[in-house]
Amino acid sequence: MKCAAFAIGFLTAFPCFAQGAAATNVEFEVASVKLVDPPMGPHAVALLMNHGLARLEGATLRQLIVQAYLVQRVRVIGGPGWYDTDQYNVTAKAENSEATRLQIRQMLQTLLVDRFKLAVHRETRALTRYALVVGKDGAKLQAAKPDETTGFGQGDAGQLIYQKNPLATLVNTIANMQDTPVDDMTGLKGYYDYKLEWSLEPGARNEPVDRFELVMQAIAKLGLKLESHKVPTRF
Repeated sequence: MKCAAFAIGFLTAFPCFAQGAAATNVEFEVASVKLVDPPMGPHAVALLMNHGLARLEGATLRQLIVQAYLVQRVRVIGGPGWYDTDQYNVTAKAENSEATRLQIRQMLQTLLVDRFKLAVHRETRALTRYALVVGKDGAKLQAAKPDETTGFGQGDAGQLIYQKNPLATLVNTIANMQDTPVDDMTGLKGYYDYKLEWSLEPGARNEPVDRFELVMQAIAKLGLKLESHKVPTRF
């Protein structure tokens, strides 16, 4: 297993040794981390959970860090080149079948230290970032049903489908697309079913795409919008 030295934020990489293990020191009962060879190529990665069983498929190490620490991808910097290219299938089982999502993430942090000797450090810096807010006509989100399972998938071209997800998932998607930190300032809690979708005008598929405009178009359908603001940011 490769050894990693990372920083969450604009920091210098550490030497290759374990530092900053999960404060809770909780760990999975059993865990498998296997290199995907050949890699699957770029794709969305979600933390799938079912009765204490956690799975991540084709995840790069940066994506594993994102899921473990619940930070946006753009805030994870300082690692070697392979942390965005090598992909891993992770399957892990908690001793408690009713382990919460928070507990699973804490176990994943421990796993990263054990298997990759991950070192992390945090820092606060001021920068311009975006805030996701509710539009003037209100949000257009469908509350998830209690018996639904959490899911994420890709529909037709230009369509991402979220099932029983918090808005934090949407915020992270937007941050990754814009390569800029995004804050959830909607005040909306709970879990929702929603789609992030956009369309290109006929004949425009081969022309340069303004990603910001596509994002604004997609979130407007959900009754949301982005606003820029400059605040101290903790990485």
